[in-house]
Amino acid sequence: MSLYSINKNFRAVPPPRPGAEPTERALGVAEMFGLGLDESYEVVLYDGLRVDVRPGDVVFVTGPSGSGKSVLLRCLVEAMRAAEPAARIVDLAEAAPPAGVPVIEGLPAEFEESLRLASTAGLADAFVLLRPPEELSDGQRWRLRLAHALARLCEPPAEAGGHVRPSSSARRRGTCPAASAAGSKGVGHPPPESMRVLVADEFASTLDRLCARAVAYRLRRLADREGVTVLAASAHDDLIEDLAPDVLIRKEAGASVEVWYSNAERRRQNAEREANSKRQTTRTKARRFRRTAPQNPERRRQNAEQERQTAKGKRQ
Repeated sequence: MSLYSINKNFRAVPPPRPGAEPTERALGVAEMFGLGLDESYEVVLYDGLRVDVRPGDVVFVTGPSGSGKSVLLRCLVEAMRAAEPAARIVDLAEAAPPAGVPVIEGLPAEFEESLRLASTAGLADAFVLLRPPEELSDGQRWRLRLAHALARLCEPPAEAGGHVRPSSSARRRGTCPAASAAGSKGVGHPPPESMRVLVADEFASTLDRLCARAVAYRLRRLADREGVTVLAASAHDDLIEDLAPDVLIRKEAGASVEVWYSNAERRRQNAEREANSKRQTTRTKARRFRRTAPQNPERRRQNAEQERQTAKGKRQ
């Protein structure tokens, strides 16, 4: 289990660059909305949000545009990198397919595996597979990036100690030369794999809704089969049924956020953590109140008299 605590806030008005004077447009916007360019109050997006993410989980963040979904994905990725430096995290936005070659030639996997990944991404079309990325539509290019990101996650390179993770097709056929050789030589099991994470902001936002739901359903199946952790975000909540997330986060405007877990035991554990956190917050506020609460006049007089007596005793 990996429990991540997310805190994120920002200044209402970004601080000006050093030595830069506010422009007329900046002054005009500030005047129009009644803001001061020296505003110092902060806007809170996440205040102690706790998210339990385990290997193989599908995490789906949904909510209106501008509510902070992308910020949450970035915070989760930063927390994962800090907690597990060996984790292999692939951002869908950075998965660039090679230009000028047909789709099927550019996928970095075996032929059968490439076809399977293309099908998972919704590209099971001969006319698409034989065309270069430049001739595809925006939605098709998004699905191609998804196939390349999955290829990088599902077919990792050789591991430390010379162990080679077999391809998915080899595992399904039961033919794994490396494993057979290891068994015949008495070599121990390969070391456990590090966490593999797919990050997909604006998930399927450029696809028609029927295609988006099909891709979500296939990605869910692949995550279960390969043990890949998925962090996805979208303003479209019609994907929840097909994506079947293990962790569903609904982010509203401001600091309002709700987290649901599909597993009953995890829901119970999360409820207990939230209850303990609220009790701790209540106790902290009570202590702060006791320290800062104003005293009545009689108690102030008694304290002042006691301080005078103490000071008099020290002089004597």
